[in-house]
Amino acid sequence: MTLASLAAGAVLVPLAGPRASASTGSLVLTAHIDGQPVERTAVLQWEARRLKVAAERLNHNLPAALTAELGALLGDSDGSVEHVPRDRQALADVKLQLGHEAIRDLLAADLAVSGPMSVVAAATDAWSASKVQLSSTHGTAQGFLDWFNTRINGDDQRAMLVANPDHFLITSPRQGAQEVLEVTGGAMLASQFFIDYADNSNVPIPRDPICPVQTAGWARTSDGARIGAVRHQFRDNPQGGFTAQLAVCFPAALPPWMFTEHQWHLACEFSNWVSAYVAATQP
Repeated sequence: MTLASLAAGAVLVPLAGPRASASTGSLVLTAHIDGQPVERTAVLQWEARRLKVAAERLNHNLPAALTAELGALLGDSDGSVEHVPRDRQALADVKLQLGHEAIRDLLAADLAVSGPMSVVAAATDAWSASKVQLSSTHGTAQGFLDWFNTRINGDDQRAMLVANPDHFLITSPRQGAQEVLEVTGGAMLASQFFIDYADNSNVPIPRDPICPVQTAGWARTSDGARIGAVRHQFRDNPQGGFTAQLAVCFPAALPPWMFTEHQWHLACEFSNWVSAYVAATQP
């Protein structure tokens, strides 16, 4: 049985509505989407669904050995989130084994369409933001950003890939910069962009005065055209832990549902990054 047939028969659990946060060990992560708290389990359910989508796509473009690996590890069809930690590692393994050029070849048709469309959509220089708040009961604002920047500057591609199934290639060509090939939330096609975190002048996301720690930068095409921006801001919580105000700008001409779906993309990747940071730095 192939992964495609398994995935076709999968029963996907609908995303849970806003509820109290759920904990993993002593760490509690609470995402807020549109001001409403969303439990960790709901974010994991979104991730489980996207794992199936990404795996099925890769399944049609892999050597037999890698197809078998995905089939064995992502063949669960019960809709639970039990195997998400295992499956995200397996999917990252396959992407890393494929290598950069194979990933680029796989996504070439997508990029041929999404690249020009992004430039046209951004031509008016009008932007709207997809925003999420994420709170952690452990760690500090500066501690997390230091950990995150170390992953970027060290070109830790695994850390970037395992954070979200829709990350297909994230590499650091130089310090403080990234090349990203991903499916942004709600998009049907993968896109490519380059972020230089030193390129942050006039990023169209306001600074929050209560967040002293931040990272920001423009997302550009390979030709240098602006197609988006990020500004992620952090503050320590009085009771311990920290809060992240996460924001990504897209061209305002895009349909509203793309901004909504990218909130789940942000909640997924940063929940996984914060979990990895806490695991690496807390006793």
